[in-house]
Amino acid sequence: MSLEEFADLPYEKVVRWRLAKVYGIHQMFYDMGYGSAEDLTPTNMDRILTKLNSTFDLVMVAERYDESLVLLKDLMCWTADDVAYLSINFRKKKFATNKLAPETRDKLLQLSYPDAKIYEFFLKVFEKKVEAFGRARMAKELAAVQAANKKLAEKCVVNENSPLRAEKGMEWVEVVSRVTVRGDIQDCVDVVRTEHDMLNDVRERQRLWVARRWRGNLSQVVVPLR
Repeated sequence: MSLEEFADLPYEKVVRWRLAKVYGIHQMFYDMGYGSAEDLTPTNMDRILTKLNSTFDLVMVAERYDESLVLLKDLMCWTADDVAYLSINFRKKKFATNKLAPETRDKLLQLSYPDAKIYEFFLKVFEKKVEAFGRARMAKELAAVQAANKKLAEKCVVNENSPLRAEKGMEWVEVVSRVTVRGDIQDCVDVVRTEHDMLNDVRERQRLWVARRWRGNLSQVVVPLR
């Protein structure tokens, strides 16, 4: 069905439609361990937001990704190289979506009311963290992250026809953009792998660790190059 048709459905019907009993409306709220919001009052929502805020040291914001990485880097005492990334998994322009009518947008926001409140709340928290970090300091750190990204791209990115290109773990769907990287450097492969492929790698690392009777640290277990 179209988004317009979906937006017209009653909440009590939509909330029970979850793909694989997992994916559906107010996904962030669901992932935090909450279910239906049918009886959710503003007071209860405020309590939930206060609890979430005390649980997480940092909530990153997707459209403020680089600033989020700078705050994460500072929190974890990492370097710019530790948070360097290649831009992948974003929608290609030719698959652009249609703009929503204001009334449809309002209905969808109402259906996903808990997620909208979570976003609004943590966006304000994020803004305060950026201000506390310092605008001048943030600008300097952003430049460092961008320089690290450039260095990573020079190290890893190759032409699609290159004999060095990685093959496995690159199975992104057609609607998203990706880059081609060297397959002979594990760090390059890791930064562009799909979530499932990376998760399988973690599981294999755990399997090898158990097979070796938990000798050494899990972080020291090496999985062969793919």
